[in-house]
Amino acid sequence: MIEIEDALTVVLTTHVLPSAPSTRFIEGTISSIRGNFKNISDCEFVIYCDSNVKNKNYEMYMHNLKKINDVTIVDVPHEGFPYSGLQNNYINSIQNSLTPFVFCCEHDWLFLREIDTPKLINCMFDNEFINFVRFNKRDNARAHINNPEPGDADFWETYVEPESRLLKQPLMKTDCIATHPHIIRRNKFVHDWLPLVDSSSIEVSLYKTYKHEIEQNGFHKTQNKWGVFNYGSKNDTQII
Repeated sequence: MIEIEDALTVVLTTHVLPSAPSTRFIEGTISSIRGNFKNISDCEFVIYCDSNVKNKNYEMYMHNLKKINDVTIVDVPHEGFPYSGLQNNYINSIQNSLTPFVFCCEHDWLFLREIDTPKLINCMFDNEFINFVRFNKRDNARAHINNPEPGDADFWETYVEPESRLLKQPLMKTDCIATHPHIIRRNKFVHDWLPLVDSSSIEVSLYKTYKHEIEQNGFHKTQNKWGVFNYGSKNDTQII
């Protein structure tokens, strides 16, 4: 059994928001994570801030971020918008993490129910075929295409099914990889997935490659290679 603090780093990505210099959004997300993920306060929390130094609120926003308790701040400064974006923060945060797993979350998500984090992390540690566990914004019973929200037009997820190899920690196989809050296996991303990322975006690059391989080789063979899952059983409700 691996201790959670030795296995998981919690990474939050942000930038100088319109609400800056207030940090209420990211503080709300941190509070939601700590309140819903069992024992996760034992883990290191790191905020990667993609900072436009020309923004009038930059210095005060960074000052206020550094006042948040028990969080390490990594400032990634630049001038103007062209170099801004989630992609560099996401890549750097995973590459720089010293733990085998990284919990990746943007600054404005809230979690709706409790997650047994040690159970999940030990399941991922014991089963190397699990590389990516996403926390679903929909109920698990049906894929997004069969469970749309009003106004939805793009349906990345078209198929889900329970993973039968796991007895203690239910997970759902999925044909969708997206950067909603998730836990990722660091080495899988760095060695296998990072070379697939182009200049568009991380999730678009990975999604297109994953879908292409499914079309070429079938869902089960490709999913087994990639190891992409939704958290929980078929009967579980949305988490974010």
